[in-house]
Amino acid sequence: MLVTVATVILVAFTLLERSVRARLESFGLNTLVIRELMTVADPEMIPNGPSPDRLAPLQRLGHRVQLRQLYVRGQTEWGTDLMAYSYSPDSVPELAPWLSPKTPLICFSDRLPEDTLIEVTLNRQTGAAVVRRMDSFLRPLGGENLLLVPQGWSPDSERLGYVETTLFQRASDGPPMQQFVDAVSLLGQLERRRPAQLQSPVAMIRELERLQARQNQWRKIMASLLGLALALVYGAIAVLEFRQNLYIGALLRSFGTPALFLYFRQWAENAFVANAAAIIALFTVYSLHPSIFGTLGFPRSVLDLKSANPYLTSEIGLILACVNIGAFLSSLPVAFGLRREVGEILS
Repeated sequence: MLVTVATVILVAFTLLERSVRARLESFGLNTLVIRELMTVADPEMIPNGPSPDRLAPLQRLGHRVQLRQLYVRGQTEWGTDLMAYSYSPDSVPELAPWLSPKTPLICFSDRLPEDTLIEVTLNRQTGAAVVRRMDSFLRPLGGENLLLVPQGWSPDSERLGYVETTLFQRASDGPPMQQFVDAVSLLGQLERRRPAQLQSPVAMIRELERLQARQNQWRKIMASLLGLALALVYGAIAVLEFRQNLYIGALLRSFGTPALFLYFRQWAENAFVANAAAIIALFTVYSLHPSIFGTLGFPRSVLDLKSANPYLTSEIGLILACVNIGAFLSSLPVAFGLRREVGEILS
């Protein structure tokens, strides 16, 4: 029972950490959003055409999409507000998974029927847009409903000004996110331009690392305390059995059984019973894993054991080690009893 409780608690800690990381990744844990305000007075503002691309080198280090956030908002035929962006021809390869051969307009929504064509309006311009589901790459743009149109589809919209928006997702083997943030900030300072607004997960990553460090400490403390409880329970049982083991050991020694054999037999028996109970407890929790932790509210994606098995962690190994320490403690009374003379015990 103690091993079962300890396993459930420690596995729940591991799944909680995995759940937090999954939620953070869904909101762009490896994504940097760079926004630069472009007004009518800005000499680099080129409505409906390509503008200077200073961040092109980022393309070699991950995925990058260059968009323009428009000041006007789009609407569906049911009156749903849509945050509007225009995309350049260079961004078509990155947006290819969502584009449709029927229309260049994309409407990202979690509520509208997926893969259907709907009528949208942007600054008195009307057209058909295909409904797609937003993934973790585009979610940092903000908003539940987004409308992406090609540059030049609504000419008057870009003439009002826009926010040059670069969405960059670093490669898994790329440099740390902090280096990208520092490089973009330094580039703006060298060119003496208006500081760009950077939306980065650096603060979240640091907080997640601190939480992981604390949780690792608490997991080890929890495993040590539960293991200590197991060892104390076995030790208490050994004290209660002291007189009986002492008498039986002396009786067997009087028949010629070696003292060392008696000690190792007792130790092996205690270790077998303790480890068998622990393994049965672990296997039971492992077999009922989806039922137990699904009832506790963990999402199905977190319960997957293929990527990282929480039953093969160092904390579970620490509990098994404490089980064997407890088995060793339960054999100590036999060792003390074997040091006394047989006649003294049996008399």
